[in-house]
Amino acid sequence: MKEQKLGPGQSIMGFESFEELQEYMATAEREAVEKTIPKQWEITWGSFVIRVVDRLVIFGRIWTEFNYHEGEYELQQDAHSRGYRYGRYYSVVEPEGELGSAHISTLWEITQSDFLTAMLNGWQLDKDLGKRIAHEIIDNTPLPEDKP
Repeated sequence: MKEQKLGPGQSIMGFESFEELQEYMATAEREAVEKTIPKQWEITWGSFVIRVVDRLVIFGRIWTEFNYHEGEYELQQDAHSRGYRYGRYYSVVEPEGELGSAHISTLWEITQSDFLTAMLNGWQLDKDLGKRIAHEIIDNTPLPEDKP
């Protein structure tokens, strides 16, 4: 396999054969599932999420089951069960958002309020949100409320 990096989270990959491609994809999916923690499996239809790719902060809204036509929905159910979440993803690079999918091993759920705040801030990461998420990921617990 040969890989050429294009930009944050983007690369071109070349394979010697279709079998090499299939093996690479199966291995990548298996590794992603292995590193997924239980809280990430809770990310589901309609969730709001955040991910970081090469220092680029990306916010997303996972599509609901109602965004699909009948045939598409069946395909998405299979992908969903394997940990892939299709939706629209936004960042300072793509402020209008772009359709795509990401594996839940790369996502962290945020609130709708967090998402709307990011949108109002031009998809910049709010310091408090960054601090809260880092705490949740590292300690796997919510940040304690500030006491007066």
